[in-house]
Amino acid sequence: MTEPHHSPTPWPDARAIAARAAVKEAAHTAPVMRPLSEALGQVLAAPLAALTDLPPFDTSAMDGWALSGPGPWRLPTDEEDQGHGILAGHGEAAPLPDGHAVRIATGARVPPGATAVLRSEYGTDAGDGWLHASPAHPVVLGQDIRTRGQECRSGDQLLPAGTLVTPAVLGLAAAAGYDELPTVRRPRVEVLVLGDELLTEGLPYDGRIRDALGPMVGPWLRALGAELSGTRRLADEADAVYAAVAESSADVVVTTGGTAAGPLDHVHPTLRRLGAELLVDGVAVRPGHPMLLARLAPVGPEREGPGPEDAAPGSREPGSPEPGSREPGSPEPGSPGSGSSGPGSPGPGSREPGSSGRGSPEPGSPGPGSPEPGSPGPRKPEPGDSGPGSSGPARPESSRNAESPRGAEGRRSPSGPARHLVGLPGNPLAAVSGLLTLAEPLLRTLTGRPAPAPGPAPLAEAVQGHPRDTRLVPVAFRQDMAVPLRFNGPAMLRGIAVADGLAVIPPGGAKRGAEVEVLDLPWSASATGQAMDTDPAADRSADRSAGRPAGGAADRSADRPADRQGGRATGRVTDRRATGRMTGRQTAGREDDEDISPQEGPA
Repeated sequence: MTEPHHSPTPWPDARAIAARAAVKEAAHTAPVMRPLSEALGQVLAAPLAALTDLPPFDTSAMDGWALSGPGPWRLPTDEEDQGHGILAGHGEAAPLPDGHAVRIATGARVPPGATAVLRSEYGTDAGDGWLHASPAHPVVLGQDIRTRGQECRSGDQLLPAGTLVTPAVLGLAAAAGYDELPTVRRPRVEVLVLGDELLTEGLPYDGRIRDALGPMVGPWLRALGAELSGTRRLADEADAVYAAVAESSADVVVTTGGTAAGPLDHVHPTLRRLGAELLVDGVAVRPGHPMLLARLAPVGPEREGPGPEDAAPGSREPGSPEPGSREPGSPEPGSPGSGSSGPGSPGPGSREPGSSGRGSPEPGSPGPGSPEPGSPGPRKPEPGDSGPGSSGPARPESSRNAESPRGAEGRRSPSGPARHLVGLPGNPLAAVSGLLTLAEPLLRTLTGRPAPAPGPAPLAEAVQGHPRDTRLVPVAFRQDMAVPLRFNGPAMLRGIAVADGLAVIPPGGAKRGAEVEVLDLPWSASATGQAMDTDPAADRSADRSAGRPAGGAADRSADRPADRQGGRATGRVTDRRATGRMTGRQTAGREDDEDISPQEGPA
């Protein structure tokens, strides 16, 4: 990887690059067959085609009488009467003669010869054996009969690939004959929170502040469709950061903090040691310009000789811990339950030799993902070759192992798909900017979701712009206008916590009434389905696996009620007359040298 440069990528280009970064990986990921009971919140990996006609036969739409021909109609005699008439769930009834009627229930199969159904409230049985229709409701041929194939014919495409599986989709799939659905495997994401100054509980003291990103980023990624494998907190030590990234088995690693060029910013040095390819190195956006996106290079023996920075991690004894790289009580690498494999037994991060992005061990020393001594090494990847070496359609996996470390992760081909790293700035709102700019497009591709339609809205007030960069400003919707929220500094979360989206303000600013693009939040009206599978219990499990107590602070943005109208919130908006400043800047502003508003005041 080349040295960090200082020519940031334009914001629209950065989002486009992130959306394209994992196209090969997404195309070669095997779909996961899930029973309907486990498919809620997943994404269809293939179009949903009807397996039967809907309805599969002519059925009654109402309780009443099945009729044959014009009336009045002869009713069955007591000897002919068959209980309550024709009921749902029974086989085909006897043909109905012309001029006759028979009781029928909603959903029951219409007998041969029936020409219409008369609703119970529209017919009169005077007890003389004849049925008469109300003069106010004359019978029309075919009325209240749901004809076979009225909704669809067998083989019709009902839904395209990329559709989010909602409760309604589950109902449609069941009606169309499905017991299980092909779904996109959720990418596994690990969050690495960097910073010696961060506290996990209690009040700030002695220069230390609460970690706002650990409780927020994981649930945010889950709302974007990822499977959160864990959140780890690391010390500001180069070897700890290197080991955590190199040994991670996740498809996407998300780091918070450490993306600038200060003495304690270790993300860039780590990427250089791993031979990663920087796809985006800084974005022309405020807040969050130090964000980055990298493709972690496949491990292979062809790698050029190690630099001086490789000596320490490459020469340490197997199983020895990296300083600060694990929580107290967590197993050491190489021990049972750790992320690395013991000899002869595949561990959670096991995979085929040469699969990409598992770190760059010292040549000759087995590291994560390196082949066994004497085995043939992987082929050397071509530039930009991040996809599997074999072509052809991927075969479905069962849902039992598709998202487990021993499942899809352990079956990558020798030139397996590359992993990616998203580096978020350490300031909270700057990190949100990175999530929407880089993580959302990347995960959208990996999860098979379609790109959202642009959502322009007029500004209720003028918004000051940056001279050169795009600005992302929290807004709430009121009467179909985007109201800029006051607390929009890079270290602030008070604005985004009540926002409906982030307004994209072009360089130079935007006047009142100007139409600007608004990025929806995962829990907003146009994206609520993506958050439906968020499972706090799963997050607590991930917390425990990372060695930290469960039940900590959680993302509570969705607690705010809002009335939605046309995909925009029209409920309450924060009081823009509120004054005051947030205290306790995450990472003390060391990564976001904002020059838009020193006081972090109004937009």
